[in-house]
Amino acid sequence: MIIDLHLTGSQMSRWIMHVDMDAFFASVEQYRNHPELVGRPVCVGHDPKGGKGRGVVRAASYEAREKGIHAGMPVSKAYRLCPEAAFVEGEFESYGVASDEFMDILHEYADGGRVRRASIDEAYIEATNSVDTFGGPYNTALSIQNSIWREVLLPCSIGVAPNMSVAKIATGIKKPKGITIVGPDPVDVLKFLEPLPVSAINGIGYKTAARLEKFGITTLGQIQMMTIPELWPSMGRGSVWLYQRARGIDERPLVDNGPRVRKSISKDRTFMEDVEPDATEYIHEVLSTMCGRIGERLQKKSLRFKTVTVKMRYSDFSTIQRSKSIPVETDNANILSRLAMEIFDHQRDREKSIRLVGVKVSGLSESSEQLCLTEFI
Repeated sequence: MIIDLHLTGSQMSRWIMHVDMDAFFASVEQYRNHPELVGRPVCVGHDPKGGKGRGVVRAASYEAREKGIHAGMPVSKAYRLCPEAAFVEGEFESYGVASDEFMDILHEYADGGRVRRASIDEAYIEATNSVDTFGGPYNTALSIQNSIWREVLLPCSIGVAPNMSVAKIATGIKKPKGITIVGPDPVDVLKFLEPLPVSAINGIGYKTAARLEKFGITTLGQIQMMTIPELWPSMGRGSVWLYQRARGIDERPLVDNGPRVRKSISKDRTFMEDVEPDATEYIHEVLSTMCGRIGERLQKKSLRFKTVTVKMRYSDFSTIQRSKSIPVETDNANILSRLAMEIFDHQRDREKSIRLVGVKVSGLSESSEQLCLTEFI
């Protein structure tokens, strides 16, 4: 879904994009960890044990949300609402891996690589120059969306606007897989914000919205018609801030908050159907492809690895991980592939079908130049 508000007017001096992953934890489980669950209601949380389990839903897929399930709901209640839902414990390491992967893509599109991570599943990018490069705000956002889907296997929504505040609001207009563009004209910004509830502004929570409602204020359009002194009884010192946000005024610079310190880089592959124990050649091809992708990321980030870990999950869901360290750090994907296959061949259970394989490199160090390595394996 796309909303494009008045992009034919005056050229704006700035484009900010807010990229928000759709139902991030649940989507990672559906599209990356358990592809057999695509299209099904999925809850990340403890086993509900037929409605008697304890704990809460940490995340819900859009299919589960349609059944009334939401994050923070007891798993027992979620089960009663949707007994057919799949409940998965969640692999939290995999969420960090997926986050790193989509952040890498955003750096490729951001002007000067300027990305501001807002959380594990959302970020802002400065995209004024990128918009010119890719032929306009919609084409740029669509290219980002497609790249994340193609390379990370996850859906996202994108808001595009003159500043961070409006871009954040725009992202939530059409989810999932939405692109919402708010043009540069201040009149268009006001019209976009006017019908929205006060809770649309990032920073206005339930309590603040309830306090404003006591004063008869429920929409941003109402605030747009008020003065700061008129807002003061309801918002006090926050009146200036709310006055500006309701009008789409946000002059904050987009400051890159730096790369996340990487301790490892990994790739997993969950098979739609269990792979028979004798399909060694096929598993080798999968490992080689994953190692190639990891090698590309290592070289792009000027990193070398010291340790390789191969993960194997069998059809009975038993999981093992085995590691091997090398004497000299490298970013060579061929060496990585050979190590991964060696670990897999020596450590796998030849009696069990395979549900998942994964490769992780750790012991990372920065490299300012390419090393010449001899073959040591």
